[in-house]
Amino acid sequence: MKVGILSFQGSFLDHSKSISEIGFNPLLIKQSKDLDFIDALILPGGESTAMKKINEFSGLLSKLDQIIKDGIPTLTTCAGTILLAKEVIGGEETIPNIDIEITRNAYGRQTESFEGNVKFFENEDIYCFIRAPKISKILSDEVDIIAEHNDEIVGAAQKNVVALTFHPELNNDEYYLNWLYDFILEGKNVRSF
Repeated sequence: MKVGILSFQGSFLDHSKSISEIGFNPLLIKQSKDLDFIDALILPGGESTAMKKINEFSGLLSKLDQIIKDGIPTLTTCAGTILLAKEVIGGEETIPNIDIEITRNAYGRQTESFEGNVKFFENEDIYCFIRAPKISKILSDEVDIIAEHNDEIVGAAQKNVVALTFHPELNNDEYYLNWLYDFILEGKNVRSF
């Protein structure tokens, strides 16, 4: 299985390590032709504004939008979640594919980044929030809440898209890696193993 990871900038190398760890092949996506060979997709954390600027030269996001809408299993973290949100507080929508409202830099600037306890499905662990956004509103009954930090929504899923505001790829704990393996194989929101 080949998992494409948007590689404009951000934490794409950390996601690449996660994919290798579970026995799949990571493919760093920098141009449209790279998308022809993938079975799943990851849009990493980083800086969503920078990703949009880089896209002006590649035009890659419109093709990403189409393959996501066609049903490819898609995981987003942090800035990647901003790119897919239907509504963005403090920014603009880019390629909306999940019915959430997201607030950019909800916990503050880079210096306010932190590690915090997250309930991700039935598991609880400590994960990193780096200049993190927050899912401020669920906009559809089709969206499931899958992760919370202090009663705040930090993870949601709709159809083939799982959107997280934290960085599980920096921990690579056993629960996350098992979930990721199943999500990529099954192509949808995975609740149990």
